[in-house]
Amino acid sequence: MVFKSRILVSTVGLAIGMFGLAAAAYGAETVVDQKALRFVPDSVTITAGDSIRFTNSDPFTHNVTIVDPDGSSNDKGLQHHGKDNVVLFAKPGKYSIICKMHPMMKATVIVK
Repeated sequence: MVFKSRILVSTVGLAIGMFGLAAAAYGAETVVDQKALRFVPDSVTITAGDSIRFTNSDPFTHNVTIVDPDGSSNDKGLQHHGKDNVVLFAKPGKYSIICKMHPMMKATVIVK
């Protein structure tokens, strides 16, 4: 009986430890809204491995395009009202965010 109890305690301890490691592996998440034809806020600083959740509070469709520090771009597609788009920023640098549908919508992401 003592042996079974030790196995149970060891198993529970291992599970808790693994959960802690898994939770630490995920970065933070920052929210940037698309509201009144603007990215709000229009500038954020995050850490490599963090994500940004782009929300769309406007009553119309937007587009989120990420321009990497090297100038290459990654179009995340159309984003309709009420929908979210989560983007992971893995590498440090200065990123530009644009909406191709509304060229005056711009934001900057600094990844440290």
